[in-house]
Amino acid sequence: MSQMLKQFSQDRSLQRDRFEGSAQGSAGPSSMRTARQEFRDDGMVNEFFEREQQLRPQQRLGPGRPFEMSDLHRELDAVRVGGWANEFQQAGPRLREISSEEEAAMEKAFQESRAAAGPTMNASVWRNEFMNHPETVHMNPQQLEAFDQAFEKHFDWAGEFAMNQDNKGKGKIVELDGNNAQWEDQFAAFDAKPTETDEEIARKVEEAAAAQDPKLFDQFENVWQDIRDQMANEGEGPEDWEEEFGNFSNNPAVYKPDLGEYVFEVVNPYMDHADPMAEGLRLINEGGSLSEAALAFEAVVQRTPQNSEAWMHLGNAQAQNEKEEPAIRALEKAVEVDSQNFSAMMSLAVSYTNESYDHAAYQTLERWMGAKYPELVSSNMPAPATPFELHSRVTDLFLTAARQAPEGQQMDPDVQVGLGVLFYGSGDLDKAVDCFFAALKGRPDDYLLWNRLGATLANSGRSEEAIDAYHKALELCPSFVRARYNLGVSCINIGCYKEAAEHLLTALSMHKRGVDNEEGVNVSSNLWEMLRKTFVMMNREDLANQAKAGFDINQLRGEFEF
Repeated sequence: MSQMLKQFSQDRSLQRDRFEGSAQGSAGPSSMRTARQEFRDDGMVNEFFEREQQLRPQQRLGPGRPFEMSDLHRELDAVRVGGWANEFQQAGPRLREISSEEEAAMEKAFQESRAAAGPTMNASVWRNEFMNHPETVHMNPQQLEAFDQAFEKHFDWAGEFAMNQDNKGKGKIVELDGNNAQWEDQFAAFDAKPTETDEEIARKVEEAAAAQDPKLFDQFENVWQDIRDQMANEGEGPEDWEEEFGNFSNNPAVYKPDLGEYVFEVVNPYMDHADPMAEGLRLINEGGSLSEAALAFEAVVQRTPQNSEAWMHLGNAQAQNEKEEPAIRALEKAVEVDSQNFSAMMSLAVSYTNESYDHAAYQTLERWMGAKYPELVSSNMPAPATPFELHSRVTDLFLTAARQAPEGQQMDPDVQVGLGVLFYGSGDLDKAVDCFFAALKGRPDDYLLWNRLGATLANSGRSEEAIDAYHKALELCPSFVRARYNLGVSCINIGCYKEAAEHLLTALSMHKRGVDNEEGVNVSSNLWEMLRKTFVMMNREDLANQAKAGFDINQLRGEFEF
C-alpha cells in the first residue's frame, strides 16, 4: 500500500525538487519540488508605464510630433468631464423606451392568450410559441425584456414546480403534511425508490475513463505494472495490502504508515572491517560513495544495535542517496534508541515531510523542541484537535525559540531549519527561503542546507537561483545524489531534457556497487521513475521502456555523458 500511496503523494518534499507535467501551471504550496514557471514580462510593462509618465507633461499633438496614446486618454477625460453624460441623461424619451399605451396593450394580449390557452397549457410551450412568432423579430430588446417580466409576474411558477415532472428519472415535489408522526413513513417511501446500483456506477466510470486520452491510461498502466513488479521482487502481493493498511499506524495519533524494520543488504563487505564506523565517516567527510558509507554504517548497527549515532548516520546517508524509506526506518530507530538525539529528530522530521507525512513531521518537530528547549514546552499541553492546530502551536514554539537568541549572536541554525519546514507547510515560501538563508549564515558549508534552499527557491519560481544552490551543494559534496536528482528535475522543467537525463544517469551510476553493478536491496524508485519521464519527454519510448531497476545504464554511455 505504501508503494501505491507514494505514486500519488511523492510530489511533496523538503529536500527533493519537484517535476510538473506540462499541463500543470505551478506547484501547490504543499510541495517543495520545482514547479513549472510562468514567465511574465512585468519588467517590460513597468518600463512602458514609466516612460509614459515621463512623457506626460501637458503637450498637445502637433505637426512633427508622433502620436501618443496618453494624449488620447486626456482627450477622452476631457470629453467625460464635459456635458455629454448629463445631456444624455436628461429627462425625456429614451432610446427604445415603450410607452404606457404599448405596455397596456401587451398586458391585455398576454391575459387574453393565457385565458385562451387554458390551465393545462405548459408554460415552456407557450413561451416558445410566442418567441418563435415571426413578428418577434421586429421587437427591440426592451420589448422582449418587458414580455419576460410580464410572463414571470403572471404565471404560477410555484404551481408548475409542484406538478409532476417528466419521466426522466427525477421524482416529483411532495409537500409533507403537518402530522409529524407520518414523516418517518414518508421519508421511508422516498428511500424505497430504486437508485443506481454499484454495477451501474462502475459502468459509467469505465465509460468515462474510456473517453479519456488513451495515452494517460497507458501511463497509469505502466506505473501500476512497475509497482506490481517491485512487489514481486520484494516477495509481496496484493494480499499483504490489507494488513499494511491496517497497520498504517500502531499509534492513531501519528498519521503515517508503519514501514517496519530496516532491511539490511545481504552482501556487505564491511561486516569484516576492523572499524566500519570510522570508515563510514571518512567516506562521508571526503565525499565518497554514499552507498559504500551506508554499508559501513549497516555493519556498525548490526554489531551494536543500540548505537543511536550509527543509526542516525545510516539514515542520513540513505536520505542523501535518494532512498527515503530506508532512511526513515534508520532514523526512527536512532530516535527510539536515544530520545535526546536532536540531529536524528530533525533529520527524521525532514524525511517525514519528503514522504508527505506532514502531521508526523510536526509531531517530531514538537518533540525536538521539547527535548532541546524544555523550558518552552509545557508538560501538560492538550492534544491538538486538528493538524492545523498542531502546525500553529509548533510554529509558535519555534518562533519563541528564535526570539530568545541573544542580541548580536547567531540564532540556532536548527531552529531556522525547523521554521523553514513549518513555513513551507503553511505555503509561505518567502519566509521559508529567508529561514534557510539565515541557517546558512551559521553553517555556510552545509550542503544539506544548500539543497533545501534550492528546492524552496525552485518552488518559489526562482529556478536560476535554485540551480545555483544545487551546484553549490554538489561543490561541497560531489557524491550528493539527491542534489543531482534535483538538478535533473530542474533541467526537465526548463526543457533541457538531455541534460536532465545525464544528471539522473549520473545519480544512478553512484548507486552501482561491485563488479556486477548491483544496486542492492534498497533501490531508489524515484530516480528510475524520473528517468522514465525524461525519456518520454524526449520522445524516446524505446529508452523509457527499459528504464527500470536492473537495467544496465552503461549501454547508454555512447549517447549520454555521465
